[in-house]
Amino acid sequence: MSTEHIDVNFKCPKCGCTEITLPDNHTDESHATCKDCGADFGPYGDIKQRAIDLVKSDVNRKIKEAFKGVKGLKMT
Repeated sequence: MSTEHIDVNFKCPKCGCTEITLPDNHTDESHATCKDCGADFGPYGDIKQRAIDLVKSDVNRKIKEAFKGVKGLKMT
């Protein structure tokens, strides 16, 4: 069985940093901030959900590409 690693990259729109900071014992309601400039990115749960949505979209695109042109198969 093979597995594929999926990366979700994060980049601060203010300074370009690629790391977030969370408080100790954080929850989904804890606010994530930029490690370098301190910009607030909102609740960690929202960030996780956006990452999940991006991964789902990418997987769906890859599946559609893999089966493109197969007669009798309709992907929606």
